[in-house]
Amino acid sequence: MGGDDYEDLFYGDENIFFNIERAISVEVYEDFVLNIIGGSAYEDYDRGISIFSGYNDGMQNMPLRSIKSSVDNEILKISSRLKTENYFLLESELLAILKKYKEIAEKQYDADSLFYRARVGTEEQKRCISLGFESENHYTPYSCDKISCPPPQYASAGRINRPGVSFFYCATNIYTAVSEVRPHPGDYVSVGKFSLNHKVKLFDLSDSQLINFYSNDQLLDSYIPFHTLTILINKVIPPSERQHYSITQLIADCIRQLGFDGILFSSTVGDGKNIVIFDANVMKYTSDEQCVLKIEKVQYEYGVVPLIKEDEAYH
Repeated sequence: MGGDDYEDLFYGDENIFFNIERAISVEVYEDFVLNIIGGSAYEDYDRGISIFSGYNDGMQNMPLRSIKSSVDNEILKISSRLKTENYFLLESELLAILKKYKEIAEKQYDADSLFYRARVGTEEQKRCISLGFESENHYTPYSCDKISCPPPQYASAGRINRPGVSFFYCATNIYTAVSEVRPHPGDYVSVGKFSLNHKVKLFDLSDSQLINFYSNDQLLDSYIPFHTLTILINKVIPPSERQHYSITQLIADCIRQLGFDGILFSSTVGDGKNIVIFDANVMKYTSDEQCVLKIEKVQYEYGVVPLIKEDEAYH
């Protein structure tokens, strides 16, 4: 953009920060810029954010790190230890981390809030002949208990639940609910709508919540563990690698022990959000909007990944 100092960023045609023409006067705008550039570049740890890294007190600072790509090593170590240690031996460590974010992450849904579940298949199919020469198949969707969560004895491992533990998985819209059951083209999918019997308190890991941490360096550092939790809970895990659910299941166990009714997280296949309720009795089936959908097409997005080469160093 030109110029010898970052003060030049606030002037000229390519000013990306403020529109000088909208200022009350040029003098007011210049005073505003001076207030920004006149302060210390290295704010107190708990009062502001250092805007660049360079030399301070004769010593070179470490390069500034990307917040988006930063992860908490303590949580990653807990995840790794699950390969050799029983999960209940690690609960206290993860609980101590989660407790710090229970107020920030709390999201409430009122009674009668509506959510959707889907199941591949239908309860009944009949050939309708009332149309004369034209006939067509009519369907009865799964409903009530048949589209609710399975009994514990039939519950397989999921992102949030352990084998033999039945949680109520649902979504905020029909598209996401259908996408989460991974149907194939030609499949028929039953969709049911459920409402909450009473207000619930969920632990929201659906987004980064950065707005609660941006005001100073101390808060930004405390944001990294929470950010790591959101990465883990929202990570794309194919069905063939369900062993990686061990850390997300432990996160869910600890959240339940903190008194939450469930977890809110983003869908990796739909445009809505997923909700897992720990006690299915909180949900009530409603016949409104029950339907059967035929899957016409499933679309995939992909990216090319690097190949292993003989002349590269690996571990």
